[in-house]
Amino acid sequence: MNAHRWILPMTAGWPLLALSLGSRPASRLPSPLVLVFSLMVALMAQTAWAGEPAAHHARPAGIAWFDGDIDAALAAAGTQKKPVFLYWGAVWCPPCQELKATIFKRRDFLDRLNLFVPVFLDGDAPGAQAVGERFHVSGYPTVLVLRADGTELERVSGGMDLSRYAEVLDLALGEVQSARQLLATLSGDGAKPVLTPAGCRQLAYNAWELDEAWSKPETLLPLAGQLLRAAQACPASLRTEHARLQILALAAALDAQSQIAKSGQTTTPVAAATLAPVPAILADHKLALAVGDALQSLGDAYFKAAVAADPSQRAVLRTRWFAVMDGLARDPRYSAADQTDALRSKLIAAKALDDHGTVPPDLAKAVTARIDAALAREKDPYSRASLVNSALNVLDVLGDDDRAGAILAGEVKTAAQPYYYMADLGELEEKRGHPDLALDWLARSYHTAEGPATRFQWGVGYVRGLVRIHPQDEAAIRAAALDVLGDLDAAGDLHGRTRRSLARLETSLRGWNAAAAHAGVVAAVRDRMQAICGRLPATDPSRDSCNSFLAQG
Repeated sequence: MNAHRWILPMTAGWPLLALSLGSRPASRLPSPLVLVFSLMVALMAQTAWAGEPAAHHARPAGIAWFDGDIDAALAAAGTQKKPVFLYWGAVWCPPCQELKATIFKRRDFLDRLNLFVPVFLDGDAPGAQAVGERFHVSGYPTVLVLRADGTELERVSGGMDLSRYAEVLDLALGEVQSARQLLATLSGDGAKPVLTPAGCRQLAYNAWELDEAWSKPETLLPLAGQLLRAAQACPASLRTEHARLQILALAAALDAQSQIAKSGQTTTPVAAATLAPVPAILADHKLALAVGDALQSLGDAYFKAAVAADPSQRAVLRTRWFAVMDGLARDPRYSAADQTDALRSKLIAAKALDDHGTVPPDLAKAVTARIDAALAREKDPYSRASLVNSALNVLDVLGDDDRAGAILAGEVKTAAQPYYYMADLGELEEKRGHPDLALDWLARSYHTAEGPATRFQWGVGYVRGLVRIHPQDEAAIRAAALDVLGDLDAAGDLHGRTRRSLARLETSLRGWNAAAAHAGVVAAVRDRMQAICGRLPATDPSRDSCNSFLAQG
């Protein structure tokens, strides 16, 4: 479902923000929400909005966002001796709505933001995807902190106690090197490294799941080791930060193992030293609550690894995990969406630790009742968007397609951006065995989507749906693919998420034409793409991927 598509590279417990919190999948979520904070800069002059739907450029209210392009913002930051705070989002993105409903309304957070040059970058604005690619931003929402020279200082993930975000900005103001640079100083042999309290906090609250190193096992495994070493280097008094780093190290190791397994290679068990800290963290209920958002990122892979390492701990692990997630689900310092994410983590644990891989009916009933009550109460459109997304993720774990369908059908009628939920309904109906209804929803989601990057992403989803469901309908596939490339041509920005969507389109069409049975259609689509490539500037780095699209040989 769209609900699992955001943000970013999300790991099994984070929507995304999911992240990576689009496209996490949050893979169903990327760390609890992928409200990613990483301060950075960017963006565009007021005149750049001309001709675009105003809704796509609605900046969160109450903040004096900088007007100008990325380089102008960096220059202003240098003159004012301030770091840059870059918020990259999209009008349809539920975690972005969560930011607007929570963090961007907090007085303590807004007061700190006066010490930064705040930049808002809408993913559908002209040139936005190129700016995102420049700063290695892929998922909505992402927040970066940058120095005036463009150096990234930090990325900070969401899902935390809401009061912590002001503290995170305070921490960023004192940083002199990036989290990545600081982590590198801990590598290598020799005496045990030592971190200052500020350095420990910087590493503990950086959104490593949004780092490029998180995308490949060959970089993810070393990162896991570095994070574990960082935990050992933290002052003993910083128990929360120490525990967060231990959990992040384990999450990295588990994700690397998962990626290796998906590639068909043989995996090795996660090292006992990497697994060892979690039982002690869970045994300290207060500490476990303080790092509950990080614990959620572990997902079912953790439970399988923990039980394999020590089967006798299954019952204790279940009891303690349930207690932590129940505590988070009741904690008023967390938003309704984050509380729902905690319930999802409880269900994942229940399923993974059950001998038959099922959720007890009484637990499923209690959780769905909580969801129904929360949705009935939530009327604020921003908060509701994020809550709906979290609820859908819960129902996905339960396999309750009927309830998910009813929620989606209701949101399509009332949401400001209904195309987001239409795509979800298309996926759901395909799963239910209603292919024509699924295609109808996918088509509607594409044709009602707004904004160039958004339209192209949703259009690619429609074409891929046609290829899966009606592979023999060459005329429909040809027409849809050419229409979608027309949107890409109009956007004139073949970078970032748009480039990744193009890669997914190519993979789908190549698979469809594996036996050269549809060579005529593929040739027509390639010719259309070549016309687009020819209009790109000679210096545009995207020309290579553009020219290789559906190339033969």
